Amino acid sequence: MELPELGALLASHPLEWWLAGMVAAALWGALALSGLRTVRRHSPPLRRFLPARAHGVVVAAVGASAGALVLAGATMAELAESGRTGGHWGALDDAIAAGLRAQADTAMLNWFAALTHMGDSWVLTGAAVVVAVALWVRQHRLLATGWLVALAGNGALTKILKALFERVRPEHVHGIAQEDGFSFPSGHSSASMTAYTLLAYLATRLLPRAWHLPAAMAAGALIFTTGWSRVVLQVHYASDVLAGWLLAGTWVLCTVLIVESVSRWRGAAPSLASR
Repeated sequence: MELPELGALLASHPLEWWLAGMVAAALWGALALSGLRTVRRHSPPLRRFLPARAHGVVVAAVGASAGALVLAGATMAELAESGRTGGHWGALDDAIAAGLRAQADTAMLNWFAALTHMGDSWVLTGAAVVVAVALWVRQHRLLATGWLVALAGNGALTKILKALFERVRPEHVHGIAQEDGFSFPSGHSSASMTAYTLLAYLATRLLPRAWHLPAAMAAGALIFTTGWSRVVLQVHYASDVLAGWLLAGTWVLCTVLIVESVSRWRGAAPSLASR
C-alpha cells in the first residue's frame, strides 16, 4: 500500500483507529510492566563487579541514560528530516492531515477536543504538584525528586527541540482547537507520556500488586488517546506525536533507571511490587 493510501485509510476511520490503538497501547503497557518486574527480580550484572552500595552503579546508570538520550536525539533528527516535504513520513503526514480536513465532522472533532485536555499543561501541572506533595509528605523523597525532575526536564527538552526544528503545524481551520508555536515534537504527547508512565511506575512502587497491571494498561491507553487526539484535531502531524513519544519514552526510561539504581544501592526497603 502506498503511503498516501495508508494516510487516507487512517484518516477515514479515526474512531476505529483510536479504539484499536488504545488496546495496542494497553497491551504495550502490560509488556513494559512485565519487563520491569523481570529486571527487578534479577540483580544487575554490575553487582558481580562492584560492592554493594557502590556509587559506580549510579554513575553507570547516568552514563547509560546519556547514551540513550543521544541515540533518541539522532533518531528524532532522522524522523524530522523524513517528515519534510518529499520524505516518507512527510507523505504520510500530509495524507493523514488532508484526509482529516476533508472528512472529520464537528461531533468527532469535539470529542477529541475534550480528550486532548488530558495532555494540557494545567492538568499535568496540577497533577505534578499534588503527587509531589503527597510523595514528600509520605517520606518518599527520592520518588518525589525523580517525578519533578522528569516532568520539568521533559518540558524543557520539548521547548528546546521545538525551537531547534522549527516545524510549522498542519493547517487546521475548523476552529475547534487552536494551537500556536512550532509543531515538532508534540508537547501534549511527550508530557502526557512522561506523566502517565511515571504514575504507573509509582503504582508499582507504592501500591499493592493487584493495582500494577490496571495502572500500566490505563497509562498506555491514556498516552495513545492524547497523542491520537492531536492528529485528529490537525494541530500536529503524526510524526510530531511519534517524536513526542520517543522523547518522553527515552526520558522516562532514564529516570526510572537512575531511580531504581539509587534505590537499590541505598538499600531501600522492599516495595509492595515485590510482595
